Amino acid sequence: MSNTVYARVLGPLTLALDNRNATPTAQKQRQLLALLLIRHSTVVPVTTLIEELWNDDPPRSAITVVQTYVLGIRKKMAQYLDVDQGEIADRYLRTWSKGYMFDAQDCVLDLRDYRTMTDAARCALNTGDDMRAVDLFTAAEALWTGPALLDVESGLPLSAELSHLEQVRLTDLELRIEAQLRLGRFREVCPDLARLTAEQPLHERLQAYYMYALCRSGRRHRALESYHEFTRSLRRELGLDPCVKLRRLHSDILNASDESVTLILERRHAGYLIGWQAGAQRSATPA
Repeated sequence: MSNTVYARVLGPLTLALDNRNATPTAQKQRQLLALLLIRHSTVVPVTTLIEELWNDDPPRSAITVVQTYVLGIRKKMAQYLDVDQGEIADRYLRTWSKGYMFDAQDCVLDLRDYRTMTDAARCALNTGDDMRAVDLFTAAEALWTGPALLDVESGLPLSAELSHLEQVRLTDLELRIEAQLRLGRFREVCPDLARLTAEQPLHERLQAYYMYALCRSGRRHRALESYHEFTRSLRRELGLDPCVKLRRLHSDILNASDESVTLILERRHAGYLIGWQAGAQRSATPA
């Protein structure tokens, strides 16, 4: 089999064989394929597939219908690859005793490529190579063409997977931005931080990064304006004031020169969240 199978979930659902689109058009068949792809190379139990397709109200024929959907996907793949369905079942869409697995070993799958690149980026961070980490995170982010599986309806299992994937993506973006800030690329990160703070209007860490980048880019007024917008949103939505660290950063931006405002960015290891600390570089006062 010389044809290349391309599967994409970081945007619209796509299953393509060379230049031929083999993506299912029926809603539930698309849901089934999407869940198998996002959990690629692991067995998805039939019970989970049934929950995805019908929640807690499956038809009596649910197991048979799932089998029919799987056979339909195999049939289309076999037709486009000019092989029999048995080869598709052995190589790609495999049957196990209690479920199915999409084996992505011989596929070009964007999600797997994304994870490979971000894993390498995290390793680079752990060795102190911020430049390589930024390059790898940037290449990984370029694989996204929109929200994951944006054109697929989702049940509870798929929704949980998508929520987790979006959180992983946000963490990866934060890691990349932290590395860019350590490298002094303040202007470069401002557009991304403007977008992210609009999407996550109550996220204090992102707000701190945005204010810091704006200030160090010579946009002190916008940094202060952004702080006041954030404060109003936080009070309106949660009835809270910004945390001490963010208030300290605001004070430093207000009172210190742009170059002396600092944000201590501790490195993260293995993806764990870390704290951040604001402060201004000031000469020590003689005793």
